[in-house]
Amino acid sequence: MEKVDYKKILENMPQAVLAVDYDNKIVYANKYFCSLFNTNCDMLSGKNLFDFLPQNSNTMTIKEYTYQITKTDDDFCSYYYLSVIDNQMEKIYSDFISTVSHELRTPLTSIRGFADTMIASYDKLDRNQIQKFLTIIKEQSNRLIKLVENLLSISKIQVQQTNLVYKSINAKSQIEQSIDIIKNQYPNRKFELKTSNNVPNILVDENKFQQIMINLLDNAAKYSYENGSVEVYISNSPTEENFVSIKVQDHGVGIEPENLACIFEKFKRIENHLTRKTQGSGLGLYIVKNLIEKMGGHICVESSTVLPNSGSTFEVLLPAASYTNQSIKALEDK
Repeated sequence: MEKVDYKKILENMPQAVLAVDYDNKIVYANKYFCSLFNTNCDMLSGKNLFDFLPQNSNTMTIKEYTYQITKTDDDFCSYYYLSVIDNQMEKIYSDFISTVSHELRTPLTSIRGFADTMIASYDKLDRNQIQKFLTIIKEQSNRLIKLVENLLSISKIQVQQTNLVYKSINAKSQIEQSIDIIKNQYPNRKFELKTSNNVPNILVDENKFQQIMINLLDNAAKYSYENGSVEVYISNSPTEENFVSIKVQDHGVGIEPENLACIFEKFKRIENHLTRKTQGSGLGLYIVKNLIEKMGGHICVESSTVLPNSGSTFEVLLPAASYTNQSIKALEDK
């Protein structure tokens, strides 16, 4: 008889799940729960239940939504399930439609406006004006394509349909390719890549890893000051055995401490003078975090808003392609 993998079932549930022992100490939390509370699952073990859930209520509000808390017991643990209350789903859907509509409308309006101008006044435009208008149309078309791709990525993440093909790849080689893609868009930024000695390959999905790095590099370049630099550092993780650390550091305005907790949420963009100058949907970091965690990794950020050392450093920890990690992954895939 095939053994039931209860942990895998809990990880894939559309609810936040927390398991505690009878001393109210946390023994397990699924990724939905950790994402909801913006915390690392590995750091929760042994913490008190009531550091997260209310003691005398079966509902709580998190990030503007109200969650119903239900509890079940077995011989070893108590399980707490957090589900969005039904009437809140309408607000979630409404917020999603409103945001997506806004993000789609802006580039579509630009494309239509410049296309109409060219149709109506083509014979009156000089070569430079035509080139300028066509460039804008192309840029806004690319923005639409990126938005649609991000929305498709999110839909796959949310219904657990992100299919991953794990390979042992050289992080340095892949990041060099990602830098080549990004630096053409930012001719006034410098990109530096530094690698420590004896860094092993990483065990990841190659295409998803490139998607992660392009998002992080694009953000770093986009939110750096003019003529600024973006540095990438690859090393063995000093804190986690069999993990590789990849740090992406920019020299921009930085992120205020109170905003660090929400930057990985959908459609979140921090308001400052650099973000107002740039276009974005607020989907990139949400996708990055989810893909990294699906591949068994973690992401964290440190940031300063104090000149002259303002800027942000995103650190990604991904499993090394060690014999142990490859054996674990092979067993999980069976």
